[in-house]
Amino acid sequence: MKIKNTLLLAGSLFLLAACAESKYDLESLVPDQYHKILYVNNSGKQQVTLYDTGEKYAYTFSIFKSGSAPDQTASVDVYTLTQEELDSEYSGPEAVNYKLMDTDCYSIAETHLDFLTTDRCKSVTVSLDPEHIKSAIAANPDVVWVLPLVVTSENDSINSDKNELFLQIAGVITPSLGFENVDVSVKDYNYGTGISEKIVLGLDTENSWNIDCTFNVVDTYREEYNTKNNTLFQTLPEGTYSFDGQMTLPSGTTNAELNVTINASQLQPGDYMLPICIKTVSMFEISPTKNIYPLTVRILGPKLERTAWTIEANTQEPNGEGTGNGIPVCALDGNTSTYWHSSWQSGTHALPHELIIDTNDSYVFTQFGLMQRQDPSYTDTGSGVFYVSDDKTNWTEVGKFTMKKILGLQNFTVETPMKGRYFKVQITESNRGLNTSLSEIYAYGLFGN
Repeated sequence: MKIKNTLLLAGSLFLLAACAESKYDLESLVPDQYHKILYVNNSGKQQVTLYDTGEKYAYTFSIFKSGSAPDQTASVDVYTLTQEELDSEYSGPEAVNYKLMDTDCYSIAETHLDFLTTDRCKSVTVSLDPEHIKSAIAANPDVVWVLPLVVTSENDSINSDKNELFLQIAGVITPSLGFENVDVSVKDYNYGTGISEKIVLGLDTENSWNIDCTFNVVDTYREEYNTKNNTLFQTLPEGTYSFDGQMTLPSGTTNAELNVTINASQLQPGDYMLPICIKTVSMFEISPTKNIYPLTVRILGPKLERTAWTIEANTQEPNGEGTGNGIPVCALDGNTSTYWHSSWQSGTHALPHELIIDTNDSYVFTQFGLMQRQDPSYTDTGSGVFYVSDDKTNWTEVGKFTMKKILGLQNFTVETPMKGRYFKVQITESNRGLNTSLSEIYAYGLFGN
């Protein structure tokens, strides 16, 4: 295709154009064709995702006038490539089956633009019809639908590097509502406290409507999650929680908060899940992947006082980790900079590594808390098992744990709260060979007497 007066510009000419205060007469130094130069801002290929809202989508681009003397009049025309030109210039060279949109899929408000002496920029609006484009895609899904636009001029210069806008349709999507975050993230709360959570609901496009939503609880999600992930989330009993079953996402906003309150004073220590589901929406679709928010809370039993506790281990490193470090008591001293460590200087100890704590009282253990050694390079402890005993001879397994490689306190709920005087932390997997370590050990529970 021949485009009149289209030029590839040298950078030096733009430098001359910037020298407005030069003592030289630029108009005598620069050829006439460089006095005014027009170009498309954000030219080239642009992918567009449309939303099927029942309304047309306005895509606006700008044409700029520059050069050494841009205070001159100019005019341009916006031209749409034919299918033949599209095939010749794009489809063939790129080996892509590009298809020109039918005229019922788009319209251009103005295809001829006149620049006054004071004009430096003109906007062009392309109106795209998502409904017709969606139908075209459905009828011919194997092609790439495009709208290739070229800026031309009969009398003025066009930057040949920036003379085209190639709109490529990435898809037409029906807007959907969903929760902003649907990851399972357990939050710890103290026994007997009140809980307030805000859940964010969002629309994935601009919102020009008042959209009504309703919600309910789908407990089958909890059951399926437990089975799949080997977790022990309990159902939050009715009467212990409340939230609005209906809310409106107002026009002009893309998200809103659903407030949920939980009365933890009515709950025994343990892990609970409340799967809140978007039941209905007044328009558009419910996101199939973000339609359920699994609100999960861990109600911790009272943290047990460790003053009278004693501890022993089947392995320790009393020398290699420095004076007063590496021994079991370091895991109960309240000083996170000290730590117990398995033996290594005089030989390693095969897994499992075990620490036995005597609480010198009787408790119903509900959770245990562990802290990795407070060095990100030595978060050694991997997985293990918790045991409880009344006599230090007969042990009952009450839960398993897998520690993250983080420095913060990690709490683990037991499968069934168990009464006892002793508990054992058995480490069965290490993140670093046969090395294991712990900065602190805690327990939560209720008096067992």
